[in-house]
Amino acid sequence: MTARKGSKPAGRAAPAERLLPLPSGEGRRALGPYARTRFEVRALGQTLSLDVPADVFATQRVDDGTLLLLGNLGPFAERPPAALLDLGCGYGALSLPLAARFPSTRALLIDRDLLAVRAAAHNARALGLLNVAVLPGLGYRDLPAGAAPFDLLLCNVPARIGQRAIGHLLHQGRALLSPEGELRVVVINDLVATVEAEGARRRLQGLRLVTRGARHAVFLLPRGAAPSAEEDDAEEDDAEEDDAEEIYARDQTRLEVLPGQALLLSRPHDASEDPSHLRALSLLLEVLPRTPPARVLVFRCGYGALPLAARLRWPSALVVAQERDLLDAAFARRNARALGLDGPLLEVREALFPSEAARANERFDLILGELSPSAGEPVAALEVREALQLLSPSGHALLLLTEKQERQWLAKLVPAGASATALLRRGGASVLRISRQPGS
Repeated sequence: MTARKGSKPAGRAAPAERLLPLPSGEGRRALGPYARTRFEVRALGQTLSLDVPADVFATQRVDDGTLLLLGNLGPFAERPPAALLDLGCGYGALSLPLAARFPSTRALLIDRDLLAVRAAAHNARALGLLNVAVLPGLGYRDLPAGAAPFDLLLCNVPARIGQRAIGHLLHQGRALLSPEGELRVVVINDLVATVEAEGARRRLQGLRLVTRGARHAVFLLPRGAAPSAEEDDAEEDDAEEDDAEEIYARDQTRLEVLPGQALLLSRPHDASEDPSHLRALSLLLEVLPRTPPARVLVFRCGYGALPLAARLRWPSALVVAQERDLLDAAFARRNARALGLDGPLLEVREALFPSEAARANERFDLILGELSPSAGEPVAALEVREALQLLSPSGHALLLLTEKQERQWLAKLVPAGASATALLRRGGASVLRISRQPGS
């Protein structure tokens, strides 16, 4: 099964988690079943209360790297930046304290995860921060026109983002700064050598280590002079300027759909995946119906394995794929192009929930999906309810989950008027067939 960065493994909540404060009522309304807890961020002489969703980074407490960066902002701890960019904002723990401290600062928060975007936007509203805009985006790819330059660019760099993406973050980020602007990033200590190597390779003058804590380090890169010809030459062998996904590419993996028919799929860095995931997907592929459905919905599509298997299996079916992570969605499209499975019969739609990916009155003959252990039982129950609502009268859903999830969650997953049958169990994974009962 897939899991998000910083997420907990499957199973019942640990005792410490049950002791976490409840989210606010507004947080529950904004985040739905993802709403997990609420805790305080103490920084820059302030205490801010933030609602925190499940299945994102740092759900037990504010990350130490975030606090280290907030304590090492240099002149911007006292002087308000005119414009601020927080890249990979999460639920807002890094930049909302700055926006609250400096109401004159124009703060733009970007994240590739639609759940994080929703959480950060909710927290900004709840704090009354009218100077904050929160938008979905993959790296710098989706920045609004005219948003730059920024006096301060902040990023808590994901641990598994990959070396090329780190270099791109630094090099392209510096180009977005104002003349006196600064890029300040925090990384885990294991990535210090990578940052320094990329700075040397790209000849990033002025890059320096500001401080180093027990587990994290903060780097500063000033805007300084315009990039030199040498720096530009160092970029000539990189494809990232022309291909927004290439910098995140990690490796390729093979998924056999039918005997003699396999998919070779490109996987991104920072896509957390259990090593047994492809074996579990193969279990689901074994029970796909032989009769071609006309319309298929795949929720939590990841980098495209399941929707592309459906496209290969049923070439005439319309396949709609839902994904909340813009990086995974980009790789689903990338893989579709590489395999010649793109076109009008494949639609990858970025949305947080299956219902948000469906258009008005849209119904599907078959719905395929994976229930996430890290998202938790309430989210899984909502996804099952929405799948049932989106089915055509004779349709059904095939859902992949762990046997542990099946044992612990099944009684609460299937609502009244629906039936569930376990079609196959193997290797700790299970496939459920869920459909509406006649007359319901």
